[in-house]
Amino acid sequence: MVDVTELDKPSSVAEYRDKVCALEEALKNHEAVELEVKHHFAHGTYTRELLIPKGTMLTGQIHRHSCINIISKGKIIAFTDKGRIEIEAPHTFVSGPGVKKAGYALEDTIWLNVHPWDGPEDIELIEKATVVPSYEQLEHESKGALWLG
Repeated sequence: MVDVTELDKPSSVAEYRDKVCALEEALKNHEAVELEVKHHFAHGTYTRELLIPKGTMLTGQIHRHSCINIISKGKIIAFTDKGRIEIEAPHTFVSGPGVKKAGYALEDTIWLNVHPWDGPEDIELIEKATVVPSYEQLEHESKGALWLG
């Protein structure tokens, strides 16, 4: 098990970002859990549904824009740059742009992210539009710089 207690109360956004990235690296040394993902499309939206088994620790992606998060089943401890929050279904909240969340599922959990999307049903294209692969790229994009990384 990876220790996540340092994510509880970050002293700054930069500290949280460093620690969540370190957690993500540490998780790579553990057996990967195959998570079931479902994709839903409706008038101008794309919803990603993730089934997280009890006992799973994970990190999410960095979203370019704010998005709606819906916990429709289960209980999970989530970490953001604001600290630790225990979420029990049903629960809906908005996370801001540039946030990389981490979590530990206390029960089998269903987590949905809702994004605006009016393009083709192409997951690779959607991820390119909604996800930033690194904080470094996010910083470049926020300054209007072209990322060549």
